[in-house]
Amino acid sequence: MEARPSRIECPEPSEQPEPTNPGRVFDTERTESITEQLARGGSRDDGAVDETYDTRVKIGEALEGSARAIGDKPVERSHAAAICAAEACAVGGGGAIPGGVAERARAAVAANARAARGEDKVTMADVLTWESTTKLPTGKAVTSEVAAAAAEAEAANDPRGKTDPRGVSAALDMAAKHNSEHEPAA
Repeated sequence: MEARPSRIECPEPSEQPEPTNPGRVFDTERTESITEQLARGGSRDDGAVDETYDTRVKIGEALEGSARAIGDKPVERSHAAAICAAEACAVGGGGAIPGGVAERARAAVAANARAARGEDKVTMADVLTWESTTKLPTGKAVTSEVAAAAAEAEAANDPRGKTDPRGVSAALDMAAKHNSEHEPAA
């Protein structure tokens, strides 16, 4: 067994040059606090608001919203169809993401068909929570066309031919309405 040294020598840190990009610079000469500067984004200007920030609801965010509304409900074929339609719109061109939320929803429907007990079924929260925004392209906002495609797919795959008033297509429809009311400034 080797003896451990009683003292470890550490070399002195070398002189580091000043960074060329110091990041956010806070004006310490001002009378406002650092917290107030952070609330404005750390800028030196007089509180100008960034008008280019996109406040529209994205497809993944709307899907996660539907999971919060009906998260404890088992995934049904109609839900999976609406999720598939939303993912196809997010990807564009009718494509699908391998291992994406649509694939998980279809697998959940198959698993639920085999489940012996209700508590063994895969729920909407299992499929959509946190997954939607990480697996879908983030920039695609919900439009009325996306909501209509999801509603059509959901109704076509529902035994009653209806959509769930708190389900996937309802969440997408609410997001589309929000987005149409809050169009970004051009």
